[in-house]
Amino acid sequence: MTIADRIHDMNDVVGKNSATDTSSVADFNASDEDSWLFEDFSRDDAINTLQNQSDGTFLVRPSGTIKGDLVLCVKEGSKVSHYIINITQELSQSIYKIGDKTFSSMKELLTFYKQRLLDTSPLVRIYPKLRVRTKYKFDGKDEEDLPFKKGQILMIIKKAEPLWWLARNSTGDKGMIPANYVEYIRDNV
Repeated sequence: MTIADRIHDMNDVVGKNSATDTSSVADFNASDEDSWLFEDFSRDDAINTLQNQSDGTFLVRPSGTIKGDLVLCVKEGSKVSHYIINITQELSQSIYKIGDKTFSSMKELLTFYKQRLLDTSPLVRIYPKLRVRTKYKFDGKDEEDLPFKKGQILMIIKKAEPLWWLARNSTGDKGMIPANYVEYIRDNV
């Protein structure tokens, strides 16, 4: 048993994070799958994205080796750790397993690791998704389109096609937007 395993086990008994040098408090919505699931990311994308972030910054991506499973990628110290999340079905309900821990939802799993160490860090914040500002008004032509006014800020969920992206507005509405109607903005992160 490694020292990390012992600390992890002590966290389970005590029920809190034993990291004394962590002054950050977790601040993210574990229910907001659009914010933490990066569907198009590879292992290398996750490493390149998280390498220069603060400890506890994370994202979730699909597994490149096991179809249907997910990977929790977390900046921990000088490295980016990758934790496989096995997803199985039991009585028509998804079960999420990471290591020897089992959860009934991703929300439950992420919330659990807000308060406990994975290896050397708890989950502190989600790596922010790309945000754009609309340059023009777009009424939408199809049912799957997301209409918007000029100047709105949208979160890009997925670049589904080169010219059409899946986006979400501030009220939670989702739909396809024309990529050439928006411009990138820089979040203060």
